[in-house]
Amino acid sequence: MALEKVAEISINKLEDRKTVTAILHENGYTVGPGKRKLTPTGKQMDYYLKVYKDSEQDVSDSK
Repeated sequence: MALEKVAEISINKLEDRKTVTAILHENGYTVGPGKRKLTPTGKQMDYYLKVYKDSEQDVSDSK
């Protein structure tokens, strides 16, 4: 299994991240959470989803 990172989607609201995660998972993507500081003090955070696709799966799907 070779996962290839295809996107990072910045979404601040938790409920919206859950909805997008469910949709992406349903369409065959692997999704993980991420967060990083927006400012040097860390008072503001950027919450995002890391989206991966199994590159080996693409080959087997075409057979």
